[in-house]
Amino acid sequence: MIEPDEKRRPLVVMADGPNGPLPDPALVATAAGLDNPEILLGWVVREPPWIAGTAFPVTTFLTGPGTRAAVASGKVRSVPARLSAMPGLLAGRLRPDAAVVGAYESASGWRIAHSPGFARSAAAQAGKVIVERWPGEPPAGLLPLDCDVHDVIDRSDPPDPLPSAQPGPEQRRIGELVSSLIPEGATIQWGPGVIGASVIAALAVPVRVRSGLVTDELVGLDRSGLLVAPAEAAYFWGGAALQGMVTDGRLLLRDVEATHDLTAISAIDRFVAINTALQVGLDGCANVEVAGGRVVAGAGGHPDFSAGASRSPGGLSIVALQSTSGGSSTVVARPEVVTTPRSDVDVIVTEHGVADLRGASPDERRDLLIGIAAPQHRDELRATVQGR
Repeated sequence: MIEPDEKRRPLVVMADGPNGPLPDPALVATAAGLDNPEILLGWVVREPPWIAGTAFPVTTFLTGPGTRAAVASGKVRSVPARLSAMPGLLAGRLRPDAAVVGAYESASGWRIAHSPGFARSAAAQAGKVIVERWPGEPPAGLLPLDCDVHDVIDRSDPPDPLPSAQPGPEQRRIGELVSSLIPEGATIQWGPGVIGASVIAALAVPVRVRSGLVTDELVGLDRSGLLVAPAEAAYFWGGAALQGMVTDGRLLLRDVEATHDLTAISAIDRFVAINTALQVGLDGCANVEVAGGRVVAGAGGHPDFSAGASRSPGGLSIVALQSTSGGSSTVVARPEVVTTPRSDVDVIVTEHGVADLRGASPDERRDLLIGIAAPQHRDELRATVQGR
């Protein structure tokens, strides 16, 4: 575990996100001159090839597809943290002895090769910066890496797999319901996955975009003429067309300090956060982290954008999810954990309808949420409430 500053082992932080650097920690430790460091990962798409055999302890603050199995097996330790907290943690308790950032080398200096996320915060605070050097010249639109580079490791990993989203009828219905709540000219954020993709596919009004992660759905939004200004995001994950939006200035890359700042989000008129969850409680809180006692995801930007949107003038914090998962109700009396509190959720949507919780009392919230639960689970939910 990460120890207090005076006795902790050296800490190596790897920049996260799609196509983020995942070199063998042994190479990093040698390059940085560190003895037996701990490795800190964020959200990664693919499982690091070294994860099963490494002798170094590994921690992640944002479990994702690349660490889910290792967390479940106990090989990787998972700790909860919202993304907006990371710059502060990197400047304090999690100050890295070394940071690993992927970058292109050019005549004008280093350019971050992947999503910026918290990469520049980690580099600014690190004792030593190790660059995973990408081949070729950097495309336009990438952010500069302005720091001293201690050593370079050439990238050998293949690109991360592209996201896939194949919505079914329930997801398409959810997308239609959520899109009907979005006012023209709103600034929107959406989470990755099939629910977010379905919302963007159903959108019929022009919007602005300020998000944590954007995927290829942004390309469709732009081509349809519904993106009224350059989008902003801390992470991007998609194909050549999405990369082209970065190059053309239609997608502006930003650090998490900008994209996830609660004060900045809540100052934007009509900011609409569109996120999903594993479970929602009958009081309106959301669990996005734990299913069946296993950590399957991290808090990420969910609590950041939900809180900001709920405070935005004319804004809306939406949580959208299917009413069942694996035959069980996703509307539950008490979620396994609370990632986002009830006070930061305005509306919950399932394929069975919309529960607008604004101004609703606890009893009214329960009734509204039971009303959009799967019909076969409503009696059980009512009995649970009556049995309290």
